[in-house]
Amino acid sequence: MNGELTQIEAPDWLLRLFKSIDELDFSEGSGFEIFADDIVMQFGPETLNGIEAVRAFFIKLDAPFITRHIVDRAFQIGRTFMMQGKASLRKKDDPAGNTFQVSPLFNLLWFDENGKVIRYVVDFPPDAAEASGLTN
Repeated sequence: MNGELTQIEAPDWLLRLFKSIDELDFSEGSGFEIFADDIVMQFGPETLNGIEAVRAFFIKLDAPFITRHIVDRAFQIGRTFMMQGKASLRKKDDPAGNTFQVSPLFNLLWFDENGKVIRYVVDFPPDAAEASGLTN
């Protein structure tokens, strides 16, 4: 695919997706509608196949947290988008309300010709995962 990586304003669909992840909103019309039913998602070392596996993964991952994704920069090349940002997390059962950030956070999203994300890659430094308690 020809083209150059170009910095863009964060697309509305990307902001809606992160809002839906933060709120675990899988309802009709949520940001999750951008995913193809047969999406392949790579989240750090985890590989998930299909929209139902992706939804279940986000529930398992985010249910214990109050999460807020922050987009610092967005880029596009053809039908591929990249986000560089961070996620602010606070454990729901933490009475002190301590917040930690997973940063830098990178998201790569590949769209098909029908406007659906068919491949989604999320990654961040291993030390960020360890500091947040996201590793087992």
